[in-house]
Amino acid sequence: MIPLQKIEKYPVLGIDISSYSKHEFFEAIESRLSDPDPATPPLFVVTVNPEIIIESIVDSEFKDILKQSGVNTADGVGVSWAVRFIYRQNVERITGSDSVEEICKLCSRLSQKVYFFGAAPGVASRAAEILQERIDGLLVAGTYSPAARDIPFDDLPVDVQKSLASSSVVFVALGAPAQEKWIHKNLGKLSCCKLIVGIGGSFDFIAGQVKRAPVAFQKSGLEWAYRLWLQPSRWKRMVKLPLFALNVMLLKSSMNGMKNAPH
Repeated sequence: MIPLQKIEKYPVLGIDISSYSKHEFFEAIESRLSDPDPATPPLFVVTVNPEIIIESIVDSEFKDILKQSGVNTADGVGVSWAVRFIYRQNVERITGSDSVEEICKLCSRLSQKVYFFGAAPGVASRAAEILQERIDGLLVAGTYSPAARDIPFDDLPVDVQKSLASSSVVFVALGAPAQEKWIHKNLGKLSCCKLIVGIGGSFDFIAGQVKRAPVAFQKSGLEWAYRLWLQPSRWKRMVKLPLFALNVMLLKSSMNGMKNAPH
């Protein structure tokens, strides 16, 4: 496993994208979950897609948070394309949807408690039930769907606070940038946390609320098109994709210009 501090990172419009392969990524997570030292800081993972990067351009608070996270994976196919286009390097897509179950398997094997926070009422609990059916011995500390995305930790029910604070892994499904901002503001209250991940709509996929795109769409990079077909209301989010591509091409052009400029 490559240590976190030595992993190669590729900046895309100001956001560093990790070069971890899926295998290396889950090795890093297993290493953190196995670390008995309570002084080791929690690993904060952000699964980055083009919408997140575009949002960070206009939201300086969000950009600062992304610069402080432990690992930023390439969730969207657009981010993988950007790294390849700018740096001629390939990075594997590591999505929130693909990561939740694999992380839960590690938690089961290592006897670590996990908490499901966010999504619409009933969705997180259903996702937890399904994963417990799939994974023997998965320890779920609890589930909770807050009424507001920016609810402070101290305003949560006392039993929820205790369960969150006792969990090794916390999945936060509030949507970006709300989930990353919630994590940044409240991580200090999660005394036993070793890993925390913003996972967007992953609970919805697991619970069957939203159908995941067929594998062929996922592999071809057209998952976004399938989701747009299922949820036409997403078009407002999709308009950020060409904006992202344009900014990446302008960045590449400026980098080439700097290389070719006379010294």
